[in-house]
Amino acid sequence: MMREAGQRGEQEEFTRLLMDLSRFRPSFASPAELDRAPALVRLSRGETGPALVCFSSILSIGGPHQYARFATGFRGHRDVLALGNPGFVAGERLPANPEAVIEAQAEAVLRETDGAPFVLLGHSSGGLLAHEVAARLESTGVFPDAVVLLDIYSHDRDAAVALQPGLSAGMDERSAGQVPVDDTRLLAMGAYFRLFGEWRPKEVKTPTLLVRAGDRLFDWSRDGDWRSYWQLPHTALDVPGNHFTMMEEHAATTARTVEDWLS
Repeated sequence: MMREAGQRGEQEEFTRLLMDLSRFRPSFASPAELDRAPALVRLSRGETGPALVCFSSILSIGGPHQYARFATGFRGHRDVLALGNPGFVAGERLPANPEAVIEAQAEAVLRETDGAPFVLLGHSSGGLLAHEVAARLESTGVFPDAVVLLDIYSHDRDAAVALQPGLSAGMDERSAGQVPVDDTRLLAMGAYFRLFGEWRPKEVKTPTLLVRAGDRLFDWSRDGDWRSYWQLPHTALDVPGNHFTMMEEHAATTARTVEDWLS
């Protein structure tokens, strides 16, 4: 049905349907209600530098696997860990509100890092979660070394609507990849779209890097500039590849750019 909606040019209508239907999935209002707490997947092991904690995008193709190629650029040097979003696996509950998933993920980061320094990172809408977890941790007196946002557009509603055709085409191309898309994943995506549709970032003290794709994918621009942007204080760097390929065939260059800035 999703593909049919795309072929008809009715992707936005189908997405709204997913958002509505997702309300009928079981949900959790606090981390205590989860049957299993979120766990981080180790993608790289290293002895120097703060660990990178990567947040999955809220798209149906999102998950720790999206950082596999990126993580190879840090092997032997820096720990890279990735965190999935609750509700994308059959049997898991979806968050009832944004605070529920942010709190659950903040707790998971603290459990895994256990007092050691860390950096929060997210590609695409994963950057939304990385930033929100940073804000949550700061409110408790815990400060990440940095926040790294890779080609994020999610805080701009006009951009989010304009990006839909490009995102849909990219998701369709990758829907049979490492984690095939199914109904559970589509409804989870709808739930996260519903919960974070009106999200606006709050300012944090943690230094922030925005890494922008250097190749255009989306038919959208802001004041003539089509690249990703961030409203709050940050450093911006460009890398080869488009929104998707910067984490695929160009992942090594993206990793090197992040590493150079962190160093």
